[in-house]
Amino acid sequence: MSLNHSSNISFKEISMLALGFLLIYSLYYLRTNEQVFTQAVIENSDNAVLKAPAEPVVKVETQAQPLSPTVLDQVEIPDWLANKDDFDLSNLTAEDLLQLARLAHQQDHDLFPDNQNTLVYILKAKELGIVSAEMDELLTSVHANLYDQAELAIRNYDAHLLTALTARLKSIDENDSKIPVFTTQIGLIYTLQRLSQEITTYLNQGQLYQSDQKDAVHTLIRAINVDSNYPSISQLKAQTLEQLQAKALRAAQELDFTIADEQIKIMQEVDDKHELTLATQTDILAQKQNRFAYLDQQFYAAINNLNLTRAANMIEELDELEIASNQLSGYQALLTKTKTYGPYEIGDEFNDILPFGNTGPTMVVIPTGTFSMGSQTGPKHQRPRHTVTIDYGFAVAKNEITVQQFQQFVSATNYKSTAELNKRTKVYDEDTGRFKDKYGINWRHDFLGKPASPDLPVIHVSWHDASAYAAWLSSTTGQNYRLLTESEFEYMLSTNNDSRYPWGDGPPTQIWGNFSGARDKFKRSRIKWREGFSDYEDGYWGPAPVGSFIASMHGINDLTGNIMEWVEDCWHDTYTRAPDDGSAWVNRGCENRVIRGGNWASPNVEYQVHHRLKAEMELTDPRIGFRVAKTFNY
Repeated sequence: MSLNHSSNISFKEISMLALGFLLIYSLYYLRTNEQVFTQAVIENSDNAVLKAPAEPVVKVETQAQPLSPTVLDQVEIPDWLANKDDFDLSNLTAEDLLQLARLAHQQDHDLFPDNQNTLVYILKAKELGIVSAEMDELLTSVHANLYDQAELAIRNYDAHLLTALTARLKSIDENDSKIPVFTTQIGLIYTLQRLSQEITTYLNQGQLYQSDQKDAVHTLIRAINVDSNYPSISQLKAQTLEQLQAKALRAAQELDFTIADEQIKIMQEVDDKHELTLATQTDILAQKQNRFAYLDQQFYAAINNLNLTRAANMIEELDELEIASNQLSGYQALLTKTKTYGPYEIGDEFNDILPFGNTGPTMVVIPTGTFSMGSQTGPKHQRPRHTVTIDYGFAVAKNEITVQQFQQFVSATNYKSTAELNKRTKVYDEDTGRFKDKYGINWRHDFLGKPASPDLPVIHVSWHDASAYAAWLSSTTGQNYRLLTESEFEYMLSTNNDSRYPWGDGPPTQIWGNFSGARDKFKRSRIKWREGFSDYEDGYWGPAPVGSFIASMHGINDLTGNIMEWVEDCWHDTYTRAPDDGSAWVNRGCENRVIRGGNWASPNVEYQVHHRLKAEMELTDPRIGFRVAKTFNY
């Protein structure tokens, strides 16, 4: 009977028995094979569909151009249940699903693997319309766990895991507010991955910094702006800064500090606080300081050697070091001064060396400047008043050329003066107080025709004689000696305050020079100066030894008084079209030259600043001599 009963077991009973065995096996498998649930990382990226539109190209013309915008990669969240039909749970009862969900949750397998996790069983239960308070509690727990794992995936920049978690969140509630947040984060991570790959490629290709921003630096900055904490950013930043540092140091070694500074500025764009940036700044600064010390020393050596081309080159290289503007201006001012005055300072006195150990006239360095020449209210030949600018360096003989100095010239050249050739010149007549011609008189004699003392200014010389002496000085010294120009002479006389005389508007109040004065007397005679300054006496009748009186504000003696002096300029009846740059006004074939300054026998008017006389170039006279000037050519 029992045998018959067992052979009559129904198909339904067999099916239920098989299902029971399967359930028991499943529970046993879940408890004993935890390794199955440890693979929480998605093993391929097919779970996410990337849509990465190309970035718009923004051309950058200069370093100051704004950074091109970063376009984040777009992602789509896949349906993670679409291909999970290979594990059929349709025959499980509510109690079976609850038990499986409970066991999966106990094993911390709420979400993974795909077919054997708490969420799968809960979603299947919902699909079958099963309602259970415990299922709801499990779902709440799974939901919270999903959030926690998603936040951890974000912190770990795990786009694959975050994609899988977001897909599961979407299957729970496709309207969950966290879905767009996680989706954006996935796109951000993929963007960072893409940018990191681009940076690596640019670094390998040596594309550090380019105008079109397709380079390592701009891409790195974009990545930093997206998320500076991305794990590879730090390493890529260091690699980029190392390459920039190498370029900066190489440029500095090649003394191209402009390029070196450009690299530092780029490094500062990347990270101005990074140790590599700070170290490079320190290193380049030290090299600049060493270079500065060298250039500074070389500049002053060039100045001292009057190698002004090299000095100018040193300034250009100093400028590349971006030193303080006032310091650079100091170098430029010294170069300008040296170009103008050579090794001298304004007011310096010097003597050039002549053959046989002799020295030339004592010269005084005159400052450049601007003044008003002529008198608008004076006679026609002093008009029009006009502005003259002397912007070149020159020096003027401190004294008139002396008899002794002219003797050096004659001895060296066997020169014959105009008076010697004419065999006569004028002298002062002691008996009549007038000037008269006298034979056998020349530059060797004084105003009376007697042998002249060596320290007296040489007189009885024509313009030709004065010009010949200046030409001899030039050829002997190799320097540019010449006669003064008329503009230079008046510039030195003028105090630029429109005064009538060099000392002021009235008669001299002290012994300024060798002027004709009412109290001066010729020896013990009764001869006096009728047109001289009243109540003035300087103790000389005739020329005085050079340097006997007060020097001018430029350090020049006897510019007015003692003797009149030849200048280079031809005579012109007015100053119309006169040079305004201090140069001599010379016309080819002119016969008359200009004489400036009063003399020991002049009427008062001849001591005035603007006074000028016309004279034939052959004229010799006991009241006329000269001094020389020297133009600096550096």
